[in-house]
Amino acid sequence: MIVGTWQLVDYVMEGEPDDGARSLGDKPLGLLIYGPDGYMSVQYMAGDRPLLRTENWRWTTDEEKLAAVRTFGAYAGRYEWSGDRVVHQVETAIYPNWIGATLVRLAVVDGDRLILRAERTPGRPPTPILTWERIR
Repeated sequence: MIVGTWQLVDYVMEGEPDDGARSLGDKPLGLLIYGPDGYMSVQYMAGDRPLLRTENWRWTTDEEKLAAVRTFGAYAGRYEWSGDRVVHQVETAIYPNWIGATLVRLAVVDGDRLILRAERTPGRPPTPILTWERIR
């Protein structure tokens, strides 16, 4: 059962040439929520992102905004769980191209750990493996 709230504990890239790389650093941050109503929401980011120079997002420079979102991902929508995979129907996303997309994630539940990853496609960019720990 994946219903609940999960905290990101690891984000590792799989596949050459970046095998084992940690593009979100050694201490990534993230929350993944699977509701009993069939909706999900996920946010993940590097844990060491620098603070902006201003208190308000609208007042910062374009360069700072770009740096802030470069190591940030988020999307939400409906989901279906099938035991060895979860299918996300994306309704909102930081990446506009994902809106309306279906994202299939291979899933392994091991006690309070959930490991998600996209299916690896040879010749395509490396695939992130996200390890989550149940917090609720």
